[in-house]
Amino acid sequence: MRENMVRLQVYLPRSTYERLQKRATQHDLSLATQVRAALDDYLERVEAQDDDGILHADDPIFQMTGMFSSKEGDLSVNHDHYLYGWPKREEVCVTREKPSKPYKGKFAAKRSKRK
Repeated sequence: MRENMVRLQVYLPRSTYERLQKRATQHDLSLATQVRAALDDYLERVEAQDDDGILHADDPIFQMTGMFSSKEGDLSVNHDHYLYGWPKREEVCVTREKPSKPYKGKFAAKRSKRK
């Protein structure tokens, strides 16, 4: 194992050092083991965040889903227009009325027989 190790000198605040010493005694660990585990955990978290660039479910932004409403019906498409004044990507007609054509999907025949 030593052949894969690199010696590193790190200065820690005294309070951090004392907390690590106390934990080492309680859990029968060395300071080096704790520092390596903490650095590995840190690197895994940072690399996971940098790796894909995709928001994850635990991101606080997802807690805002559904919190806002607007009279505009095309915010998801034309948000840059409303935020920055850019040209609209596409015009979206927003209607709250029922469609004028009757439903002619897969189950239309079954519905008409039931009446």
